Amino acid sequence: MEVKTIHCIGCDGFSDSTHPKCKFKCPSSPPLFPLSDETDVIVFQNKTFTKIHYRKTNEFVIIPFFVDVVLAPAFGKLAKKYEIKDATVRILKPKDSVQPTYKIEIPDLNQKFEDLFELFNKYEGKDLSNKMLDTWIKKFGILDYLLADPAIQEININPPEFQTPMRIIHEEFDECTTNIYPTQDFLNYLSTALKIKTGRPLNKSQPQLDGEIQVEKRKARVAAIREPFSIFGTGYSIRVHREKPWTLPLFMDNLALNDWFAGLMDLAITHGRTFLIAGPRGSGKTALLGSLLLEILPKYRIITIEDTQELPIEAYQSLGYDLVSLKVKSALVAESMEIPYDKGLRTSLRLGDSVLIVGEIRSKEATVLYEAMRVGAMSNVVAGTVHADNPYGVYDRVVNDLDVPRGSFKATDLIIIVKQIKTPSTLKRVRRVTQVTEVLKEWETEPVFQDLLVYNPKTDQLEPTKELLGGKSILIKHILEVTKGYRDYDNVMDDLKLRAWSKKKLIEELGKERNFLESESIVHCNIGFAQLFNELNPLENKENEEKFKQAYVKYLQALKVS
Repeated sequence: MEVKTIHCIGCDGFSDSTHPKCKFKCPSSPPLFPLSDETDVIVFQNKTFTKIHYRKTNEFVIIPFFVDVVLAPAFGKLAKKYEIKDATVRILKPKDSVQPTYKIEIPDLNQKFEDLFELFNKYEGKDLSNKMLDTWIKKFGILDYLLADPAIQEININPPEFQTPMRIIHEEFDECTTNIYPTQDFLNYLSTALKIKTGRPLNKSQPQLDGEIQVEKRKARVAAIREPFSIFGTGYSIRVHREKPWTLPLFMDNLALNDWFAGLMDLAITHGRTFLIAGPRGSGKTALLGSLLLEILPKYRIITIEDTQELPIEAYQSLGYDLVSLKVKSALVAESMEIPYDKGLRTSLRLGDSVLIVGEIRSKEATVLYEAMRVGAMSNVVAGTVHADNPYGVYDRVVNDLDVPRGSFKATDLIIIVKQIKTPSTLKRVRRVTQVTEVLKEWETEPVFQDLLVYNPKTDQLEPTKELLGGKSILIKHILEVTKGYRDYDNVMDDLKLRAWSKKKLIEELGKERNFLESESIVHCNIGFAQLFNELNPLENKENEEKFKQAYVKYLQALKVS
């Protein structure tokens, strides 16, 4: 697509006397300009507005001076319509495309001639008290709208300016193109904002930057690239974080996992096991890690270590968790005033008896993490995420790429694999936990794994393996060996099944209103479960188990009423 930009002198002052025939009609000034047959878009610019002429459809778009994106025309069959702030969003399905279009219409762009002139005078006088000037100049403009849309999970902004529409991932319609085209001003402004906020460079010698932005209460992780790494200029990938933590019941309600997984992980976390969550980018590793944090009772201290904050720390603290959040230097940044990841990890080990959560294992911090796993972090949970597709891929990444000693890898108790599963048409995808695998301990040169839960695509469920059900899990055996109160392997499995039952029953009792599956309710339910478990000892006999189940259901019903 060829774009031709022309500066329109006659409109600069919005004066009828200097350009009586213009008033947005342009472009008689300059009167003559060369245009080729390939010129699809003509952009007329002056200091007060930008006018875009789409020659193929003969449509015109007027962009006020304070707006740094272009909202282009978009057409297609209406699939959904809703409001975000004062804007209207339409999801359109074009006839000639498999990708829906996210079309947003914003009243700020529909300004009268006289109002634009008045706003420009305010802007020149440095008066930004007007709501529109505040949103588009002081804040993040279009991102204030997009990040206010709870359905948007990711925003991708590709160069060059004016020519490539932003793309999003929508929770209902998956990948969508948009009618939003960024300008160079927008790309530059976001770059500057990220550099100021993170204190990290983004230049030709360091053409990549990870940071975060926050609009109201919604946070997002931003990965920025620029030339020479990005051939056509600056681009961004913005991954939006949920304001509240995900919970296991929410994941169960979305079919990402099931009660077997919830019961197994609740048991493992209760007994201070170590685990890694692995999967490709965008599979939901951090969200799953965040949901498992809620299975830790608030009585324990938690230390999180991230180079870019993705876990909703403030939400956990508001729920009563004793949580210390540490931010360290990104492994992708050559120079920084921030504490290196491995030093931050070593420091955390000196902070006392704590659960240790590492956001993402990328570099030499892996060796320190495995030191924590080997000493058990005072018998508390040690967990993190890593990019890999299968258990052996985790081993290969940790041992061969990140130089963790082969023997140290045995300190990993469980590996959880989470993936995006596509439909046969590939037009839709869903997130699923596909595997929970334990690392066996009796091997020397090559790792030996044993699956406990495996995803069955026919049933769309995680299913327990014969090893787990048949008394062969070393995780269950070790819990039996070091815990007072279990009679045998089957008794530990009874505990697992009871925890699984509690999550399933929670959804049955409270799931009709999704608010009850949010973190506030889940923390109360986990505390109630632990208190009733301690009081009634449901593993002692079937009578106690039945009393426990009745008491827990009453607890859930009382929570619903309150």
